[in-house]
Amino acid sequence: MPTAQINGARLHYTDVGQGPETLFFVHGLAFDGRMFDAQIAQFQDRYRCIAMDLRGHGQSELTESGYDMDNLAEDAAALLRHLGCGPVHFVGWSIGGFMGMRLASRQPELIRSLTLIGTASIDGSETDFGFKLVPTLTRWFGMRAVQSALMKSMFAKSFLQDPKRAELRETWRQRFIADRPLGVSRAASGVIRQASVDAELPSIRTPTLLLRGEFDAVVPLALTQRTVEKLPNAKFVSIERGGHGCTIEEPEQVRAAMEEFLSAN
Repeated sequence: MPTAQINGARLHYTDVGQGPETLFFVHGLAFDGRMFDAQIAQFQDRYRCIAMDLRGHGQSELTESGYDMDNLAEDAAALLRHLGCGPVHFVGWSIGGFMGMRLASRQPELIRSLTLIGTASIDGSETDFGFKLVPTLTRWFGMRAVQSALMKSMFAKSFLQDPKRAELRETWRQRFIADRPLGVSRAASGVIRQASVDAELPSIRTPTLLLRGEFDAVVPLALTQRTVEKLPNAKFVSIERGGHGCTIEEPEQVRAAMEEFLSAN
């Protein structure tokens, strides 16, 4: 179980595969690096694939502070330097995307390309009312009380109602229940308190791919389009039938979009 002491936190990561270039995966709220299992399996024969667990998530340490988006981005930057693997193809989902945009703007030497999934440049005030309840609900009532709402917000109906994927759904339901409430609460607060990076986007010259599930219930299409328009070198792809968790729901579509993008960058 590889770990590194980074910015006052013991961070867990996986490091598999081989190749001249590195894919660096970063998950978002209530998930961990395993949300990219399908993508890592698809690319590890050609790329070194690293997936980190955010502090308070997965097997990384639960810390009292450090969950604001700027500090989480610094966690990723410090881990990249620790592993000596930059510049990387950065793949960030939701919070991971918030981090990726900050790194591409502020530390571009670390980023070769940027794949943003289920994310956009937002001000914390743009999160919906239900999300604003997450810090309180998880802190006081635990993950079992919110796991059903998480399933409905993270995944599209086509995934939730597909009998062939019942086992996969149950796997993630149990993982949500096993999450540490304080880690999820603190990270959600970091999302809500974040400042928009809209003003920084025009400076990002890094090739960027934005992927959004067709039925993403967390990040509105308008916010994704606004982000695409502000990035000088960006391409947008909609993942058919996918929800917020499209890397899990529609891995083949995600792979195809990433293959095309990476082959050009």
